[in-house]
Amino acid sequence: MVISKLSRSNQTTLPRQVRKALGVEPGDKLIYEIHGDSVVIRIHPGVMALFGALKPAKSLGKVEFDQVRKQTREKWAADAARKGLK
Repeated sequence: MVISKLSRSNQTTLPRQVRKALGVEPGDKLIYEIHGDSVVIRIHPGVMALFGALKPAKSLGKVEFDQVRKQTREKWAADAARKGLK
């Protein structure tokens, strides 16, 4: 068991064993997960952990918007003609 003391300004220093276990260094961000009367501390992965997460799938290919617009207009016109709205 590792113990640290809370200061008057509600701060504490992470003991060396905890810093070593988490692999944290000065300036790293931490995540605190509260579970009832206990807390889990994890290192924040940072923004770079999300790098590439929003890349489009390669299978989608390039979308030609002019072609999509043309096809949509043709479909709307055909539907309108079929319904007698043209």
